[in-house]
Amino acid sequence: MGLFGKDRQQPAPVRLSVADRIAAAQMRAQAMQSQAQMMSMQAHAMRQATALRGESASGGAAAGSMTWVRQVMAILAPPQPGFVKRCSCVVCGAPKKLPSVAAYVYCDYCASLIDYDLRRACDGDTTPGPAYAATVNATQAASRAAVAAGDRDTYRDLQRTVYEAYAANVPMAVSHRAKNDPGYRAAYVSFMAEFALARAFDPAARALEAEMRQRVTGIRYSGNMMSPTVDPESFWPVTDTLEMQIENNRALYRSGRLAELDPDSGGHLTGKFAWSGFCQGWLGMLPADAAERMLDRAGLTNQYVPIQPHDGQPRHCGGCGGEFTALPGASAVICEGCGRKMDLGSAEIACASCGATMTLPAGANGVACPFCQSRVDRAGIR
Repeated sequence: MGLFGKDRQQPAPVRLSVADRIAAAQMRAQAMQSQAQMMSMQAHAMRQATALRGESASGGAAAGSMTWVRQVMAILAPPQPGFVKRCSCVVCGAPKKLPSVAAYVYCDYCASLIDYDLRRACDGDTTPGPAYAATVNATQAASRAAVAAGDRDTYRDLQRTVYEAYAANVPMAVSHRAKNDPGYRAAYVSFMAEFALARAFDPAARALEAEMRQRVTGIRYSGNMMSPTVDPESFWPVTDTLEMQIENNRALYRSGRLAELDPDSGGHLTGKFAWSGFCQGWLGMLPADAAERMLDRAGLTNQYVPIQPHDGQPRHCGGCGGEFTALPGASAVICEGCGRKMDLGSAEIACASCGATMTLPAGANGVACPFCQSRVDRAGIR
């Protein structure tokens, strides 16, 4: 989930005119309005990151630049070795015990999505490729026309195309479950497209988008041209509008079929997803005290606790072969290596060809052994 990759080569500094700065602010407004829209804000934020790459020299903290990454990482306290993010499962109530290497944090006992780790989201290099940008550019005009015509079916189909490209070309910005689980990836695309549809045709959501654009253009900057800093007092109205957008998104999630379509049942994280994308877009341009205040307001201040000793059983993923820990009483767990959901309700199965043992993914009656590719079946080996 880091949304912005690290530039390997920074462009030479340039001086921007007032008109250029206003245009850049308007572009950022579009990113912010999108980022406030639950999980799909991540895709829109990535879209804006691509568009803003040419503007990265406007300041030392432009999204996607190495300077921006360093500033964000300095603000977000990193987890120390031997620590795990403090959170508990909203489904089974179990506390998180095992460390997560991804931004999407899943329960160690029932595999439910329970949290989102902004610090982890800023770790990876998730620069979108040209294929995703081309898809977005090719569908924008048609999407606007579909909204103007009230054509929901066409708009939905266009958004499915966009999010299919997003999941395929920006895999680190979505849940690692989408990496190797085609069923999850298809459900994710359908959910994201439906949520985009609900927002596009909701009068309240569109009014808040217009308000967000107005708020962002009113932001004042201090510092010099090479390192502009956002004036916090002009920035807080933007966060006020964001909170209203989050509340509206929660209402849309509850009133529509979105909860039924959401493959992660992540309605409880609506605010955290929106705030996370918003913070990733602005942290590097805020003074340190204002950045900390925003993280606190968003509930994104990282809290890590020491990993407690456990008597878990080591197992191997039947999808990728990676080792994971099965805690006593756990029924399912998400493999951190490949994102598949592992069924812990039965013992591991041994491969007749190479002898390796493995746990089958949930819902699978058999797999190709990840070590030798021989067929391994739940009811026997052939």
